[in-house]
Amino acid sequence: MIASVVVLYHPKTEEVLDNIRSYSAAVDKVLVWRNSSESFAIPSDLEKKAILMGNGENEYMAKPLNAALDWCEQNGYDFLLTMDQDSKWENAAHFIERATSLAEADVALYAPYTIGQYAKPEQDFDAESVITSGSLVNVKIAKKLGGFREDYQIYWVDGEFCYWARKNGYRIRVLHDCALIQQFGKQTRTLFGFSTSNYAPYIYYLLIRNMFWMKREFPEGVSIKTVLYTLMYNIRGILLGEKSKFCKLHHINKGIVHGLFSRFDRRPAVL
Repeated sequence: MIASVVVLYHPKTEEVLDNIRSYSAAVDKVLVWRNSSESFAIPSDLEKKAILMGNGENEYMAKPLNAALDWCEQNGYDFLLTMDQDSKWENAAHFIERATSLAEADVALYAPYTIGQYAKPEQDFDAESVITSGSLVNVKIAKKLGGFREDYQIYWVDGEFCYWARKNGYRIRVLHDCALIQQFGKQTRTLFGFSTSNYAPYIYYLLIRNMFWMKREFPEGVSIKTVLYTLMYNIRGILLGEKSKFCKLHHINKGIVHGLFSRFDRRPAVL
């Protein structure tokens, strides 16, 4: 059996429901996790399939994902489809059918290719990392690996899990003929035509801190090129096109310091 989980944060209700309907028929249950206080009513066409979870407090991403994995394990579900509220499928049923028909024992998760993130691939391939949204996670494998890192909260949760899975001998498999439409944050254009993310200060802190935490724990998992590009892209965007510049730069600086020098829990030895 297959469940999906979608994490809501200040959702635009009709848009989110439209996105949920793009995959609800392809799964057996939809877990709807509320990460903000707005009321969210399940419409009549989804009431037999959807379950509301979360208490309206912001638990970010990792904790809801782990709670959904626990629910799947307790209720006999084999796979968990992890979704963002901004994601919409072109053909979810085809993706689910393809992934479950393969169900290779050494694949931790299957993923579609994301429209706009990279060009449409010509064949299935093993990836180093994929985004959380659209991933069909093998529940048994994910639980064996210890689930998602809750201390990361949101950014690098997906990359860290993918790296940890690969380090333990599992594959991350992208299916070339399955497509996901994903909106990435609130990107806008800055002075000189660059793009910027417009994240809240604390989100910038988590993004940078977690990157350095992962670099310290898995040196080969994050390249120096990735570190430098991430810092350059976000600092440039803040300076050229965002408000609250000082506050955001302060949080990036704090993320660097804490990422490089603070203590944090590490994964156990390879399982």
